[in-house]
Amino acid sequence: VDMAARMFSGEALAALRACPRRALSKPRHRRGASTIVAGKPKAKNKDTGRAIHFRTGPERFNAGSQVGEAPRGGKGKGKTTRSQRTNKVYKQYLSGRPTVDDVERASQGDRTKAMGVVEREAPYRLTRDERQAWERARRKGGDNGKGYGGGGVLEMRSTQRDPLAPHRHPLVNTHRLYCDAKNALFVLVEQDNEGRDEIVCDLSTLRLERDAECRARLVAIAAEMDGGDGVTSEDECGDEDPVESQARYVFAMEHEALSGDSSNITTMTDLTGADDTGGGDASPAPSEETLAKARDAVDALGEEIRALKDGGAQNSDAEVSGRVAKLLEIKAELRSLEDAAEASTPEAIEAAIRAETELREMAVEEARRSLAESPIYALPERYVRFKCPDRPTAKALAKAFAQEDLLALTFELA
Repeated sequence: VDMAARMFSGEALAALRACPRRALSKPRHRRGASTIVAGKPKAKNKDTGRAIHFRTGPERFNAGSQVGEAPRGGKGKGKTTRSQRTNKVYKQYLSGRPTVDDVERASQGDRTKAMGVVEREAPYRLTRDERQAWERARRKGGDNGKGYGGGGVLEMRSTQRDPLAPHRHPLVNTHRLYCDAKNALFVLVEQDNEGRDEIVCDLSTLRLERDAECRARLVAIAAEMDGGDGVTSEDECGDEDPVESQARYVFAMEHEALSGDSSNITTMTDLTGADDTGGGDASPAPSEETLAKARDAVDALGEEIRALKDGGAQNSDAEVSGRVAKLLEIKAELRSLEDAAEASTPEAIEAAIRAETELREMAVEEARRSLAESPIYALPERYVRFKCPDRPTAKALAKAFAQEDLLALTFELA
């Protein structure tokens, strides 16, 4: 009785608590003081890619022709989330000039913040020696305090030049991209082993619609350098301005898409409304007498074929098949004569002129848009070359080109 009373009383519980705990059969392994414990793992990003489906308005997608700020990422943070950095829908497509930061990323082989900065098939990553040469070129640029210019002068040996440059040479690609970002003239000095260097100026990085005055200014600077003795210039742009060259290309492509004829791509250069494709090549309008004769010939040959079939001839007979082939040829000639007669009417001529004018105006507008928004690798080069007698003259002339404010010249002319 006493034992049972003690079991159900608080004395037994107190005695158990006072007893020491027995050692376990296997010792526990405890962390020592020198053990490094990893931090608490971060929570998984809750703003996943599917969150884009719940957004409305133009911010939902940022691709193609829609250019704007990319949506920033979740919980009110100012930086993009991991899903946004890995999803192309969130990235902003390049429109116009790149940033200097993206150019630096491209030169290191890293991903750029905007898409379309670099050409996919062309190299941009610089080696150690190429980076040193690029840094020297950037230091020669300077700053005019106007927010543009300062591209510098790039120097490289002629033996380094690739036959497919600038599409194959990383240093030329990167520096041209840098000059486009700085809105500066691209100046390259190709150093010859014998000292007869050549200066290459590319005006496409300025993205001007008219650059004839700028090219003339470069030639004038070369003529003023020591009297211009021994310096020869070669303008590879001809008499065409960038907007005219680009509009001719757009017009030819549209004309080829509509008509299927690509024979006049290089002959359409007049964008003022006149047709350079050769108006004398068009056949004159046929007379009514010519059309009547063609229709009578078709009717007569048709009557002959019907008479042969009424007499028991079959389509497989040589006489019938020959006359049918002849009838098809005459019908094709008649159709071409009727089309020429219809196209020679005043209404048709007016409609054709109106359509041609609209197509040329559209080509000019598209050319202006592409000059402003296309990446630099999509624009044709505008080269002006200068051959110098010695290296000091080449260096002095290249420095003068790089420091010349060509955009101020265009502003004054505008």
